[in-house]
Amino acid sequence: MLGFDYIRRIWQWDLAQIQVRGVTDNVVSLMTGKIQKLPDQAQQVLQLAACIGNQFELSTLAVVCQKSPRETSLELSLALSEGLVIPLNDAYKSIELGTDSEAPDRASADDRNSIAYKFIHDRIQQAAYSLIPDESKQVVHRQVGQLLLQSIPADEREEKIF
Repeated sequence: MLGFDYIRRIWQWDLAQIQVRGVTDNVVSLMTGKIQKLPDQAQQVLQLAACIGNQFELSTLAVVCQKSPRETSLELSLALSEGLVIPLNDAYKSIELGTDSEAPDRASADDRNSIAYKFIHDRIQQAAYSLIPDESKQVVHRQVGQLLLQSIPADEREEKIF
């Protein structure tokens, strides 16, 4: 649809073909479509990450997903490879990607707590969040809140919650 004519040294495009293709100006719709191409588990991890916020720690996401950090990291790796989320540092490399039964989790608790990601754009977070059915959003948020509350030691709640 768009190409460069090296002989004439000009860009050329076929406007009719571009219009027929139905390219959307709505970034959220475009990103929603990209997310929906991921396996269901990866979509669910992204939806829960979107509930947490634009940035999230792997340990927090694992609690919300009710899975090990390793399992959560594996499911999140698809979104990482698609460029939907990015790591905030190199700590994500320290976690081994395998099943819990194959090998012990060799990443220390400090390493797991420092593994953090962010959505590359707020529209991607919005797209992931929009995949949660409206009638389920309140229930999902309540479950996320309850899981986080249960996972935070009583003496750390004040600091972590606020």
